[in-house]
Formats: sequence, C-alpha cells, structure tokens
Amino acid sequence: MDVSPASRRLKQLRKQANLSIREVAHALGMEYGSSYQHYEDRFKKPFLPLDLVMRLIPILGRGGVHPKDIYALAGLDGSGELPLPSGISNDANQIEDGRLRIEEIDLRSATSLTSDSNKPVTTWNLPNSFLQGYSGASSKELRIVTVIGDSMEPTLRSGQRLLIDIADRMPSPPGIFVLRDGRGFSINRVQIVPQSQPMRVKISCENSKYEAYESTLEKADIQGRVIGQWKWL
Repeated sequence: MDVSPASRRLKQLRKQANLSIREVAHALGMEYGSSYQHYEDRFKKPFLPLDLVMRLIPILGRGGVHPKDIYALAGLDGSGELPLPSGISNDANQIEDGRLRIEEIDLRSATSLTSDSNKPVTTWNLPNSFLQGYSGASSKELRIVTVIGDSMEPTLRSGQRLLIDIADRMPSPPGIFVLRDGRGFSINRVQIVPQSQPMRVKISCENSKYEAYESTLEKADIQGRVIGQWKWL
C-alpha cells in the first residue's frame, strides 16, 4: 500500500515552510526525527491525527503555510466541516443510520485482537462523527477493550474502556499499545530502541512499581495502538 496522500501533502507543506524533518520533530517535542518522519514516509491512513495537525499549525504557519492547508491534512476544510474518511465510507460493518459497529473484546478470554474467532462481549454502535478527524481506520480495524490491573495508573485505570486500532502495530511514533505475551494481554507504553538489529522495543508502565524491560519487536507481539479512552469525571 502506498503512503497516504495526506503524508505526501505534509512533506510538501514542510518544504514550503523551509523546515527540515529534524526542525519539525524538535518543535513537536519529539526526541528523534524518525518519530516525525513516520508521518511523511510510512503513514498510510487517509488523514493525519487531528491532535498532530493542531500542533503543526503554528510550526508550519511560521513558514507562511496557511492554516486551512494544514487543517486539510486531518480532513478539515477550515470551516469545521469534516468529510467522511475514505476508510469508513465503504465499511462493511457500517450500519444504515450512519453509525459504526465496533466489537468489544474481553482480554481475559481472547486469544488475539486480530482474530475473527473472538466472541465479542458486546457491539458498540458509534456515530461516524465520533472518529472523523481522529482516525481513518474502518470499524473492522477497531476494537474496544477494558483495562485490567494497575500497571498504567494514573494514565489508565482499571475498568476504563479503550479504543484500539489493530491495524497500527508499529511503535513509530511511540505510544500506548496492547501486547500479548505468554501470560496473556498487557497494556504498555512502547518505543523502538534506536539502531537495534533485529528491531527491539522498550516496554514500560506508568505505575512506578513495575520495571521497564526490552524485547524484540516480534516477541512483543503488538496487537494494536490505543487511540482513545473513556473515563468518568
């Protein structure tokens, strides 16, 4: 699959602003240029994440790029209207009233988030607008799971529900992922160890009583990236 048109457009806008990859990455607070370069060279979804685009507006804007051109990277037309991402419009799991059908999976009994053999706990029907501008994933690529345990406290608390993009399993850029090891599933922060061959990742928890460790990317068995959460106030 070719790189996203939004990624190609991002590269054009960065060059228009006369900025290097390293300069943009630094302005975004990313330690490595490759963390940002992912969005130009390897990102395949139809639109860039809205939170990233919002952060890019002042950075590229200083180079003379109009905000409307930057908003378009997230599918916005600059007036607040959002077109339906192409990854959702033809989704076989989309139901007739304009909502998406997303399965909730129990991590205690599932064998893999990517398996079709999992019996869902329930099915959520969410409006398309819930994801517009934030993710171009189709409902086939999304799962809802419940946090178990305290390893990610205080960021994620036991009992919270998370939205997982199972098509996004490469920790570049770093983020929070669902992993599967020999003992079951876990939810952790994951980042690539620079210049490691074969590729290794650092796996860590938010709760300081749990120690970070390293693993090969293959053994980490990443099941998907956490892209959203529900929590009670």
